[in-house]
Amino acid sequence: EPSVRAELDRIIEKYPVKRSALVPALTLAQRQNGFISSAVMQHVAGIFEISPMEVWGVVTFYSMLKTYPIGEYHFQVCNNLSCALMGAGPLLRGLEARLGIKAGQTREDGKFSIEKVECLGACGGAPCLQVNEDYFEWATPGMLEEIVSVLEKGEYVPPIGADEVAPPGAGAVAAA
Repeated sequence: EPSVRAELDRIIEKYPVKRSALVPALTLAQRQNGFISSAVMQHVAGIFEISPMEVWGVVTFYSMLKTYPIGEYHFQVCNNLSCALMGAGPLLRGLEARLGIKAGQTREDGKFSIEKVECLGACGGAPCLQVNEDYFEWATPGMLEEIVSVLEKGEYVPPIGADEVAPPGAGAVAAA
């Protein structure tokens, strides 16, 4: 698509070394396709004049880059020590029950997916979960229910915690 290629060229121009633009280019490809397929990796390798295995190495290193389709709303539940001690297990089980899928799966309608991750880097707000790019710290089952209910309606749920950057006029989810 010409507009995507123009955006990719704009990204590459920002870097003195072309290869430095690889992660932003892969992020762009994922935004366009929903995930990064083998064909996309081969195409990107050609653009960057590197091997497809080098691209694969980058894609599999960064947890935000996906090699499989994820839901419109992708839940990542931290399972590292702080979050595990503060209730990530029950939170994950509650989310799986509410959405009817297990970690590593995407719901049949493509709306939701769940992933158990090692660390979201928000140990002070444990347990933490991430929905797409927004963090929800000090997450509780009640808060989770409200988040899912709002997302099912296609409405925006502002983040809760250190990175609160809700747009003006967005509703808030009460910590329950």
